[in-house]
Amino acid sequence: MPKLFLSLLTFSLLTLSIAARPYVLVLSQEDFKDEVPADSDSSSSAEWDEFGDSDSHKSEEDLDPGSWRQIFEPSTDPQSQSQFQSQSDTDALYYSAVTKLMTGDARIIEEGSGEIETAAESGHPAAQSVLGFLWGIGLFRERNKQKSFVYHHFASEGGNMQSKMALAYLYTRQDVSTSLLFSSILK
Repeated sequence: MPKLFLSLLTFSLLTLSIAARPYVLVLSQEDFKDEVPADSDSSSSAEWDEFGDSDSHKSEEDLDPGSWRQIFEPSTDPQSQSQFQSQSDTDALYYSAVTKLMTGDARIIEEGSGEIETAAESGHPAAQSVLGFLWGIGLFRERNKQKSFVYHHFASEGGNMQSKMALAYLYTRQDVSTSLLFSSILK
């Protein structure tokens, strides 16, 4: 019995050692030094900082145009309410459509999706992003990844951050060949 146990143990360890990947970590004396190299200074941080200047000086509207915040968190400030009323026609159409999309009533949601399409066709980046989302999930229309990609592409070109993230997600999901094909068609 002990010989059987020993042979099974040896066999199981052998299979583990075959499956394991050996690696070597090479360390030098430089790796153990605590001091910072003399050539690094605060001005060289711009070389590796891909984000550039901070956006802390920008307003929330500048950072996220087309935000649904004014729908879900209406301001009690009269100045911001007058700003909400003095929007362009496409902004008003967009916010009206988004409000309709949030109602829960299928007929009103259908009407809101039509308004989103109208605003998107007039070039409103946030509306293009929402329409890309609607095409992507197939809400009140047949699901179409190609149209979704196109609307997200145009919205991201217009500066919409959500569409930029949606496209980045497509690229990371290994839909790169499809995305590159659509991208080459657009150019």
